[in-house]
Amino acid sequence: MRILHLLSQRPDSTGSGTTLQAVLRESQKKGHENMVVAAIQEGPLPLFPGLSNLRTRFVTFGGGDLPFPIPGMSDVMPYPSMRFSDLTDRQLSSYNDVFRTAILESTERFRPDVIHSNHLWLLTSLARRTFPAIPTVATCHGTDLRQMRACPRFRKDVLSGCSRLDAVFALYSEQAEEIGQLYGIPAERISVIGAGYRNELFVPGKKQAVIPAIVYGGKLSRAKGVPWMLRAFASITDLPWTLLLAGGGTDPERAECIELAGKLGNRVTIAGPLRQEEFAAVLSGANLFILPSLYEGLPLVLPEALASGCFCLATDLPGVRDILGIAGDEWLRLIPCPPLQGTDTIVPGNESKFVINIASKLREVLTDLYAGPPSQESTSELRERLKNCTWDAVFQRMEKIYCALAGKTSR
Repeated sequence: MRILHLLSQRPDSTGSGTTLQAVLRESQKKGHENMVVAAIQEGPLPLFPGLSNLRTRFVTFGGGDLPFPIPGMSDVMPYPSMRFSDLTDRQLSSYNDVFRTAILESTERFRPDVIHSNHLWLLTSLARRTFPAIPTVATCHGTDLRQMRACPRFRKDVLSGCSRLDAVFALYSEQAEEIGQLYGIPAERISVIGAGYRNELFVPGKKQAVIPAIVYGGKLSRAKGVPWMLRAFASITDLPWTLLLAGGGTDPERAECIELAGKLGNRVTIAGPLRQEEFAAVLSGANLFILPSLYEGLPLVLPEALASGCFCLATDLPGVRDILGIAGDEWLRLIPCPPLQGTDTIVPGNESKFVINIASKLREVLTDLYAGPPSQESTSELRERLKNCTWDAVFQRMEKIYCALAGKTSR
């Protein structure tokens, strides 16, 4: 098959970029032909395995095609960005014109059997309206649902195309219901596909025996809960631990996180953004992975950490609970989510309680870790439970839908 992939963000950053890379890798293994239309900012081209063998068409922001930064699906991105809510009408018109030209040129050149877009948002809607005769599917990453609520001025444009998609890939069952309600898409066109991990890359290694090695991976931002997490660690001075922070972010939130981490001294390492191979190596030797987010879709990093033999500690969110159902509470413990206003802002007066809850759960897991690492049998059993979460399994579910829509037979 010939599959045209669309992404309005950089393809080498954030969860949607990781998903795109994984889908491309699995698609190429199956012998499909692929082309990518994606956003980049002025400067070096993105780097990820297999890019040189792909047909690509980049829309350049901050110079080149469009003078303004990439509008981010999250308010805090690991690269220069702006918020969709800050787009002027003139910028929005230019944004649509440039992306329409890019997908028109790509479709004429590549002649896809299927278009696979990312995010139920402006680019996906534009593609559906521009090519009503080409089967079009889209992956929901969760940030698109947040944008639908935060940016009501775009809803009409988004719904005009997204409501007519041939299929939508949801990350978990509760999200599938939310998509149906927000976009008016019939349930039979929404499939719970999940998200995956690279089982050949994320594998258990030798774990720390004396001082537990803890890892956080994600943007250094308030929406990810990082400031409250660091305050929780500051309260645990009587127990041994080390913490590695992997991920980027933008000021002032990143600066706040760096300042709080600095107060913890040499217990904390700030690693910055890591390539997947580097991150996998870190998780391989880690004892615990922590993700105190205030909002998530289905966090890809949790299956990666679990497959690496790490105990996990994460906020009690719908997508996280789906992973708990697979891993069990032996491996994944939940931090109570604080009351929120909007999607990812703690209701004033509840910050201290959130810090206390994180610290309490940390102490609980650290106590278990001091008893020793999990057995090889327990780790192997966990990886067996995670087998439907590999990218190979996830892509097989996608491929069946591609083939049904394009009238082809899967191999």
